[in-house]
Amino acid sequence: MLTQAILIGLVAMCVTFEWALGTCLASRPIVTGVLIGLVMGDLQTGIIVGATLEMVFIGSVTIGAAVPPDVITGGILGTAFAISTGQGAEVALTLAFPIASLYLIIDNALTLIVMPFFVHKADDCVAKGDLKGMERMHLLGGFIVKSLPRFFVCSLAFYLGTPVMNAVLNAIPEFVSNGLVIAGGFIPALGIALLASMIVNKQTAIFFVLGFALCAYMSIPILGIAIIGLCLAVILVVVQPNFIAQTPQLSSEGSFDDDDF
Repeated sequence: MLTQAILIGLVAMCVTFEWALGTCLASRPIVTGVLIGLVMGDLQTGIIVGATLEMVFIGSVTIGAAVPPDVITGGILGTAFAISTGQGAEVALTLAFPIASLYLIIDNALTLIVMPFFVHKADDCVAKGDLKGMERMHLLGGFIVKSLPRFFVCSLAFYLGTPVMNAVLNAIPEFVSNGLVIAGGFIPALGIALLASMIVNKQTAIFFVLGFALCAYMSIPILGIAIIGLCLAVILVVVQPNFIAQTPQLSSEGSFDDDDF
């Protein structure tokens, strides 16, 4: 249990590094679910739970002052408790969002109280022309304020919380558990709707209809539809612009030849 708790904390700490190295989306539940599944020896459940939680957190994007719940701790601890209790994605759905909302309070407190120290130190380094010092403050501040707290919170929460979570889950009435199972079935549809609301417009709606028709009426598997979509994307983004760019040149050359005659 202790070893698993430490490894879970290390996963939380490592995926937070993406903010310092460029956003590679390693912190998303669909990735952390796989990593937690490997750590806990149940890769299949980790993949399923991670994909389910990704549908829940797919719209969690920081816009201005609107900060969503912490997707890292919610995804990691939700998956870890789902595997440790043996009750699957329904438990993850129940726990992930409250955990993520709770850690958001901790993260905001650390950001407001501790982070300004490193920001002012970085300003001092810039004033002295010490760019290396500024880089060190940037990395050190992110590690102490963002990465290290997630290590301790995720490790301690899993190590101390598993027996408590088992007792709580065993006390949940059966009708509530059944309701969570049914509600979990709506999550994929909700995730697709959220994604469609962000990317579907007058220009792209036809491709959504095309994908639905290929799947529903021609029984083409998802991989086949993805390949067709890739080919269409290459045609529209690469081939068509090049063709349009070359067309005026060809027409002008043709008119020049006509003048010769």
